[in-house]
Amino acid sequence: MAENINMLFNTITARRAWIKCLYNNKDISSSLEPYLKSFTYNDVISGQVDDISLTLEDIENLWSNDWLPEKGAILTVSIMTQAWWKDNVSIEELPLGTFEIDEVEYSGPPTEVKIKGVSVPDNTELRGTEKSRAWEKVNLSTITKDIASNAGMELYYDTEEIYLERAEQSQESDLEFLLKLCNDNGLALKISNNQIVIFDEADYEAKEAVDELELKNDLIRSYSIKTKTREVYKQCHVKYKNTKENTLIEYTFLPEANKDKNGKTLEINEEVKTTAEAERLAKKKLREKNKEEQTVSMTVYGSFFCCAGNCFTLKNFGKFDGKYILTKATHNVGSGYTCNLELRKVLEGY
Repeated sequence: MAENINMLFNTITARRAWIKCLYNNKDISSSLEPYLKSFTYNDVISGQVDDISLTLEDIENLWSNDWLPEKGAILTVSIMTQAWWKDNVSIEELPLGTFEIDEVEYSGPPTEVKIKGVSVPDNTELRGTEKSRAWEKVNLSTITKDIASNAGMELYYDTEEIYLERAEQSQESDLEFLLKLCNDNGLALKISNNQIVIFDEADYEAKEAVDELELKNDLIRSYSIKTKTREVYKQCHVKYKNTKENTLIEYTFLPEANKDKNGKTLEINEEVKTTAEAERLAKKKLREKNKEEQTVSMTVYGSFFCCAGNCFTLKNFGKFDGKYILTKATHNVGSGYTCNLELRKVLEGY
């Protein structure tokens, strides 16, 4: 997740945006700029690798010949803006990280080349090799450290420790295995700029909103809000009977915000050894089912605040007002600079 720039989203407007790009550590920004038709960067909170796409005009057949980029080459990219804030002119940079070119498309007319890159190379230890191995009586952070070290990546483990009796990787890549581990334990996984980030989305939802998204603000170009009732539950009931030991463990989790609501009970029958484990499982399962209850899609003028994991407060949207977390931000640079946002309403009391 790209770092926030300390500026007020509602009082500063980017007048010009462009791309700073290094190709295998060589700055090609000035060569790129005259041909760049559009640039897109997808920043996802969890479960997918970030990616970029550059569309280049190629009437002179430069990019399809001598300038044709090699698949596997590394692009280091930033979004640059020149902005007017009060009486000052400032140039700001949003570093996006490094990306491996994994696809080049040549098309016409008009003749153009599209270059696509991903934040996790396919031929690394993280994605390119299927493995089978197991860990016994181990902390989750230990497994993630092993995988990060083998891939030559840094690890940022930003959540509480989780103890596992056994974790088994069976003919799957490290990335697939890590994602499964995180999903099973209610955690999120982010890969960006040669770093593996493990975190709890609930912790990020608890952070203060970075700014307001107000209905009548000119920065909002379009929006769509969706709320659903199907597969949404009031509470979660966990029940597990150990037939060998003839013990029964039960726990019902009901969020405070749902006490006066009507709704269904989510029934879970999975192995738990203690009431504490049952409580944790109930909260995780209810969060999984309910977190997409209310979602927002929005297009705004470009802002460096639009980073996956940031929270915003929706204002003057009536019953849809409240705090939302940004799950995906698509930054578009071309004739202007815009961001397409996907947000979901923060869950309370989970």
